[in-house]
Amino acid sequence: MCRVLAYLGRPISLVDVLYETDNSLVRQAHSPRMTAMLNLAGFGVAAWEPRSPRPADPFVYRSTTLPVYDQNLRSLAAKLEPTCVLAHVRGVEYTGSEVVNERNLHPFHHAGVGVALAHNGHLREFDQMRFSLLPYIHPRFQQRIEGMSDTAWLYSVFLSQLDDPYAIPAVDELADATVRTLEIVRTVRERHGIRTSSPTNLFITTGRSIVATRFSFDYGWYPDADALLEVDLPFVSLWYTLGGAYTLRDGEWTMAGNGHTRSLLLASEPLTADASTWLEVPEYSLLAATLDGDELELELRDLDV
Repeated sequence: MCRVLAYLGRPISLVDVLYETDNSLVRQAHSPRMTAMLNLAGFGVAAWEPRSPRPADPFVYRSTTLPVYDQNLRSLAAKLEPTCVLAHVRGVEYTGSEVVNERNLHPFHHAGVGVALAHNGHLREFDQMRFSLLPYIHPRFQQRIEGMSDTAWLYSVFLSQLDDPYAIPAVDELADATVRTLEIVRTVRERHGIRTSSPTNLFITTGRSIVATRFSFDYGWYPDADALLEVDLPFVSLWYTLGGAYTLRDGEWTMAGNGHTRSLLLASEPLTADASTWLEVPEYSLLAATLDGDELELELRDLDV
């Protein structure tokens, strides 16, 4: 399965969370701890830095090059201190039918749109249901679908649930649109009689708020000899840690507390060797976080879709 990292809070060195942390996202591309599947099908990051020109627009970098060998990425990351990050290393089945190109890389973000989206999971039998999603996608986004991957289509479905995708939606609107997107997928799956277990961890951000899901459709049912059975069985993992600031202390990375909750780090796997300060996002739940001034507000909701 893919590995995802999301951050919201005080300015943070991008190179630290991508490269320097014990179990950094780049390390998870070739040596993940919680899954046997390598994530070698590309990398992408969207980062919001308030001091940059047009701060509402993210810096976006996507490449099919393995991030561990990408010196351009390391050089750029060392110069950025964003307040919001959404990064993704892509894992796919090792088959001749998979396509690795920039159109299939996460995070997905259309120019001028206020929301970016990444996905860790796999909508099984998606080819059967793809075009049944078209009635739920606004025509302006039907024309902007990048590639044929499930995530590219999910992004267009999600944007079509927003009142104004070109604005900066509040966190409650992001959460409601996420639930409606899952409900639409559920409806289309039922219409086609699709019952195969399909994890759908979504990560959505505007640079000011983050919404993430830990969710699976029809968890636990697989056809015989399913190639991803061993990866799905422990559920698609999702962890978070929050506190004052993510920092290097006494030679170890940690989320330090100082009496204020100002930073949230969310990842498919804990980024630190010591995972005692990380909490697992409950199964079938939605996490919603937003920055309100200098304080971070976080809410966990049950998902009944």
